Amino acid sequence: MNSLKLDKENQEVKLIIDTKFYGYQSILHASKDFTENCWVFMDGDTSDKILVTLKPKNKDIDLNTLGYEFYNYTLGLMQNAIYE
Repeated sequence: MNSLKLDKENQEVKLIIDTKFYGYQSILHASKDFTENCWVFMDGDTSDKILVTLKPKNKDIDLNTLGYEFYNYTLGLMQNAIYE
């Protein structure tokens, strides 16, 4: 199961991503692509779940949609078979 938590105090989004559904290489690639606009922190391993924390570098980025954009981008990478 995936989850998304907004931390408005610290201006960041925390995602717990299930690697049984989302491909590990796609998560890594999405994280790399998001570093242009966000600080991206990852914790975990490939066997179960990964914690991805996204902290926008710009205050104009909407925290309410950022996590969902990350999930959708990762799914798009998987669909296009870039890394899986």
